[in-house]
Amino acid sequence: MQCIIFSPTNTTRTIVRHIASTLADEPATIIDLTLPEKREPLSGKGPVIIGMPVYGGRIPALAAQRLRVLGPGQGRPAIVVVVYGNRAFDDALLELRDLALELGFIPVAGAAFVGEHSFSTPTHPIGAGRPDQEDLSKAQEMGRAVGQNLAQYPDLSTWPKLEVPGNFPYREGVAPAPIAPETLAENCVLCGECALVCPTQCITITQSSVETDKNNCLRCCACVRVCAYEARVLLEPKMVEFAHNLHKKFQRRAEPEVFL
Repeated sequence: MQCIIFSPTNTTRTIVRHIASTLADEPATIIDLTLPEKREPLSGKGPVIIGMPVYGGRIPALAAQRLRVLGPGQGRPAIVVVVYGNRAFDDALLELRDLALELGFIPVAGAAFVGEHSFSTPTHPIGAGRPDQEDLSKAQEMGRAVGQNLAQYPDLSTWPKLEVPGNFPYREGVAPAPIAPETLAENCVLCGECALVCPTQCITITQSSVETDKNNCLRCCACVRVCAYEARVLLEPKMVEFAHNLHKKFQRRAEPEVFL
């Protein structure tokens, strides 16, 4: 079994690994699309879990692009999973299901789980601590259910089309804008960890500073999460206001949704 993930802050990775842990007996192979590295074409048989985060109600265009490069699904069963930051998953799960179909997979199950929002901070938490143990238990329950269904109905030609929530045409999603986390020079030690985790390689470390190509930033905040010195922060007023509004409006606990 293979797991294909795009997971800058590792919440999607965590959910997918827990689904995989109970879906099949053999250990899962992780194909990580997060960083821009060369990958072998997709091969093998058996189920595939495809997991992606939700950005503005859509899956990241970069993640979809990297998935397409892997090659066709060749009729393999796919479990499509999106992880959102406690607001809503909007059209993302439908988009991922459609992409899986386009690439030749057969979607047999889908889910939307919750992870701590990329813009969450200690003072303005958004889905803080998610996924938690309750989420992970539900992920394992899903894995068991999908495994049982595949064992009971191995002929994929008899499976009905997977129905998931969402609308087509999809919503606009995140609008391109030259906005990115900033570096607090007084905190930064130029360790380079932020550059290593950046999905677009838009961070460059010089001898005296950290430079960010704001036009290529996904605003995934992987750099913010990885920095042990709290040197990477969101300071753009519009983004700070947006994060504060999310904190105010979405304090309720959103629950995972599974579609079998």
